Amino acid sequence: ECMYLKKNRLLLGTIIFSIVICISCTASATPSWSVEGEYFEGCTCDPGCPCLFGSEPTHNNKCIITGVFHIKAGTYGQYKLDGQTVIGITDLTAGPDENWIVFYINESGASGAHGIALLDIFQNHVFGFAKVPSDRITVRYLPVQIETTKWRKKAVVTDHLTLDVELLRGKGNPEMPTQIVNKNFAIWAKEFDLVLNMGKAVTHRFHDGSHKWNYDGRSGFLYCSPLSKVKIC
Repeated sequence: ECMYLKKNRLLLGTIIFSIVICISCTASATPSWSVEGEYFEGCTCDPGCPCLFGSEPTHNNKCIITGVFHIKAGTYGQYKLDGQTVIGITDLTAGPDENWIVFYINESGASGAHGIALLDIFQNHVFGFAKVPSDRITVRYLPVQIETTKWRKKAVVTDHLTLDVELLRGKGNPEMPTQIVNKNFAIWAKEFDLVLNMGKAVTHRFHDGSHKWNYDGRSGFLYCSPLSKVKIC
């Protein structure tokens, strides 16, 4: 499966096999860029996340997410971003006076201009909707380990983060995951297409500064294409 985010109105592009995120932007002051890769997420809610249906989150009205963008192919001007991973962690329900975001960027190959390019793409465009002030943005360049299989996606960032999402198998067809079609949630509604492969975060633990949690057993999902039919991430 695949997704395209563009700076100009973040237009959705063609979605292909393997939950691919393709993001591009052009502007007079910013190099053109495009990235595609896998996306998976864990959040605060119980599996089946009611936020996706326009309802309140299941835990203290909080919707806190860990979003993992694993880039398979990408460019930012003259720089190639193949193989990089960026993780964004934020509270989608926090108000403008208390919102925050933590970015983890894989230190391997992301030094210098490459790291600046990745931060520009994800801070200013992908997560730009959050409008988090600079003093509440944390950016760390650390080793990031990614493991992906047909039914499972895992990201580990040293001792800060472990997110391990396992897809839920549908009872009618055990070769297909449980899915939500045409979610009722504003964030990345068009960019991530209409179908979500639902899962459970077997492990979702995070600790960085004042932020710490254990969301084991709560919601997790992958963004997928309705065109893929029996194919899954």
